[in-house]
Amino acid sequence: MNHPLTPDLSQLSDSDLMKKQTELQKRMIFGHQTGNSNMISQIELMLNDYRAESQRRDHKRYQEENDNAESKGKNWDDLIDI
Repeated sequence: MNHPLTPDLSQLSDSDLMKKQTELQKRMIFGHQTGNSNMISQIELMLNDYRAESQRRDHKRYQEENDNAESKGKNWDDLIDI
């Protein structure tokens, strides 16, 4: 589920995305310390959006590397022989 106030994450750099995740995690800790369950649930929604964007980018990089390896003839099928 996407949080309605989450900005367009595709416009952020990888380092900015990680910084924002770290900031949200710090706010989550503060929410737990103060017992503010409403704040915690809202931060969890936003944090899930940021994590999903990170996973999407990682998956995209993995696919690109895999495609590049296959185009060069260096795929995993040729390397692993059982």
